[in-house]
Amino acid sequence: MIKMITHLTAAVLLFFFVVIVRKYARSLGSYFLELGVSIITGGLLLTEINGTFGYNIILVGIVVTFFGVTKIFKRLKEIAIKDYLTGLYTRYYFFEEWLPREMERQKRKSGKGISFLIIDLDDFKTINDKYSHRIGDKLLKYVASEIIKNIRKTDCAVRFGGDEILVAFPDTDKKTVENIVKRLEKKINFQPSGTPGRIFLWNRDLETR
Repeated sequence: MIKMITHLTAAVLLFFFVVIVRKYARSLGSYFLELGVSIITGGLLLTEINGTFGYNIILVGIVVTFFGVTKIFKRLKEIAIKDYLTGLYTRYYFFEEWLPREMERQKRKSGKGISFLIIDLDDFKTINDKYSHRIGDKLLKYVASEIIKNIRKTDCAVRFGGDEILVAFPDTDKKTVENIVKRLEKKINFQPSGTPGRIFLWNRDLETR
């Protein structure tokens, strides 16, 4: 919001600056003016005004403002989709976008279903309390990075809670997921939440097996 206001303010100030220049430059006859516009988000825009009002400056103001607003919306979208600490998907994205879309695709394409794995970091609170939240964050980031590296691009790894990570595997059977879990176990010492070794499956008929 601050950046957007800054860009709007800059555009307005530039507009009035050109109006003043135009007013007092009439007595000079022809004139040449070049303006450099420094953008708060980085970069430089140049425009020039020759002899008349120069609509270029209005265009610059619009570009600066639009650039700022676009960056704000892009950042908000990134925050809504990806967890800033781990790079995992957020619960919002999972429940509002990924899961409904994937369930619909499974029904339409008669897919194998979706498998779900929940990983819970044991004694995570103790680690935070004993070694600091910075160390806890590093541990969480490490676990998340290993999960991302060892799953498929079509899978969806989600930061489900503070120290809980859910991984959804579309178009998989139990054996396929078990093989993925074995790869993860070599990198991370964990047991899936719930009954050890149990993989939860959802098929297109909404049955749990």
